[in-house]
Amino acid sequence: MDFTTRGIHIVAGKEGEECNMDQQKMQMMLARMMEEKHTFTYRKLVVPMSMRSIYWKYFGFPATDDGDILTKVKIVCILCKTQIAYNRNTSNLRMHLQNKHPHELLELEANTPPRRPSMEAKEKRSHKKSLKAQGGIGPPHIYTTAADGTVQIEGDIQFITDPNISLQNFEDGEGTSNQNNVRVVLKGSSPGLSNQNVAIILPEDNINSHLHGMMDGKTVSDAIAEFVILDLQLPDVVEGRGFQRLIATLRSPCEIPSKTKLEEELIPKIYDSFKEAVQSTVACIPGEVGLSVEEWCSGNGEVFITVAVHYQHQSTDALMETRVLSTIHCPCDMDVAQWSVTFDNLFMEWDIKLEQVTAVVVATTRHEVIRALSDKDLTLVPCLVHSLQLCTGACFEQPDVAAILNKCRTAIGLIGRSNVATTALRIQEQMMQLEENGLKMDYPRVWTSTYTMLEQLLVRKGVMGSVLDNIETVDRDSITLTEDEWRVVEDLVMVLEPFKVTIMTLSEEKTPLISLLKPLLWQLNSSHLKPKEGDSETARSFKEALSESLSERYSDTAVNLLLQMATTLDPRFKLLPYASEEDKNIISTSMKQMLIKFIGEERGRNSGPAEESASKKSRLSGMEFLLGDLCSSKTGMPAEERASLELVQYQSESTAALDYCPLQWWAKAAAKCPNLARLARKYNCVPASATPPHRIPQENQVLFDMRRACLGPELVDKLLFLNGNHTV
Repeated sequence: MDFTTRGIHIVAGKEGEECNMDQQKMQMMLARMMEEKHTFTYRKLVVPMSMRSIYWKYFGFPATDDGDILTKVKIVCILCKTQIAYNRNTSNLRMHLQNKHPHELLELEANTPPRRPSMEAKEKRSHKKSLKAQGGIGPPHIYTTAADGTVQIEGDIQFITDPNISLQNFEDGEGTSNQNNVRVVLKGSSPGLSNQNVAIILPEDNINSHLHGMMDGKTVSDAIAEFVILDLQLPDVVEGRGFQRLIATLRSPCEIPSKTKLEEELIPKIYDSFKEAVQSTVACIPGEVGLSVEEWCSGNGEVFITVAVHYQHQSTDALMETRVLSTIHCPCDMDVAQWSVTFDNLFMEWDIKLEQVTAVVVATTRHEVIRALSDKDLTLVPCLVHSLQLCTGACFEQPDVAAILNKCRTAIGLIGRSNVATTALRIQEQMMQLEENGLKMDYPRVWTSTYTMLEQLLVRKGVMGSVLDNIETVDRDSITLTEDEWRVVEDLVMVLEPFKVTIMTLSEEKTPLISLLKPLLWQLNSSHLKPKEGDSETARSFKEALSESLSERYSDTAVNLLLQMATTLDPRFKLLPYASEEDKNIISTSMKQMLIKFIGEERGRNSGPAEESASKKSRLSGMEFLLGDLCSSKTGMPAEERASLELVQYQSESTAALDYCPLQWWAKAAAKCPNLARLARKYNCVPASATPPHRIPQENQVLFDMRRACLGPELVDKLLFLNGNHTV
């Protein structure tokens, strides 16, 4: 164990290494801290001097008035206040600028060309030497920006994966010179870490409070059960020699629960306790809810659907909650009637009434499932993430495109197996100032990974020939793309780029609602997927097929009415020309009728005792007797007039910024338009996607799908329920 002024370094997993610190307490502390949520209020955004990349100009870490960094788990964009996870590199910074602020990126790179990695390393060494010469004194930050805001994170813990992690890397790495950090490095020989090392960076100011009482009422078995749940690990991981040696290193001696105990005792016990709490929560939802149905496939080809409920939190209108309800096996021979009974039982178990459901977001192609839900008069809205997967999948499955993809995958696989070819590629990437290891095999179930593979191949088009020359045992024609095939790749990347931006937009939204769908679809169909004069025939055919497929999926009349209503009630999009005047008039009339109904119901609840007591007055006053007919008092504004007033008030409000949360906007506007706010809540409980935003980014989507696909049928329902509800 190494105690230095920079914190505590703990290395676990190497044979022969020992630590004197209580590893058992450290393990418990990590588990507890992962469950916590922290909110930091910052006054400045700062960038330490060690971070030399040009892209940091528009980003910063949340800091106090004195410039002390509050957390390094997230960074904030100075231009739009978007919060991004900090991954110890600048690739996501540049991607954000490219998608959200292309003008600033162009100007930045034009004025400050990117430097070679060797030059950056040389500058860092020179900077450290100059600091040592000055006794460690120097300007603390390269950029400082005055900005107010808040950052919420789940546990002030930073996870970093790197195949070359070492303690020296931590000391020298970009942005890790914070003296108040505790660093834990787990070597990659442990199960679940593949061949990567994992670094966990903890703020030292929280360490003592978490260490006190960590073992009170919590055992190693509990912590391992949480590990299995949070990371969707198979219970038999506890029988692996590597896992057992890891636990023994962290705490020796200790009892590791068996696979059987996990499957039959620990996980079911946690599930029963958690389910009771979630059932109580769902039963107390006061208003409307949205449902989602997500289809997925296990590793052995079995199909399941996961059902979740979405609603606005009872204590605040500015937060949408999601609770996973159940995961159901989908046998091929299960008909509509059986599915109908299954859903009836599910709704009864969770006390969900059909009239309470605004809409169901469906991410499935199962006709029987869709028919069973639609027969219950529920509005079914296609999931946007699933729709894009289907549309792009149809393009990738075209015979000529499929042949190109096979060539690309074969070439990447062969390069990865050849040390000479891999080295040649790395040299070329350094010369081109490209990110190393950027060329990876795709995961076809997630279309963005296929897009990224093609995009990275296209960037390396000029060097692929020389790299493949190092592979001698394969027919070059079977792995080399012709010029015509490269043009198809170029067309695909160009046509699908707006889809990639759409996915990134959803992932950056704190709460992606169905009010996003109409504007996004309208923009895609009217602009990005519209054939242009310079398009090739291949690009035109791609655009036409994608546009037709998207339009068809959202062509249902009831779905259109629902989406238009939701978009009209979104203060960001109420003025967008996404619909014709005729459609807008229909929406306005429908909205007014619902408002009149709400006002009538509210007055009905408030009337009664007060009016009865007023009617029982023994006599009229003299003033009422003389002037009562001329000045008859009104009990209130007519419902129709009140509805019109609220609509006018809403339309007169300025349009909200695109990055402003509509739930927060309506929480503030409820005092002015109470009935319209109630109507907005009806639609603001339906997400745009059955996939939660934290799972939409490509890496997260791939990792979750791979882990989920490995789960066995006997525990899949319990583990997905606990995982989905544990992390919300």
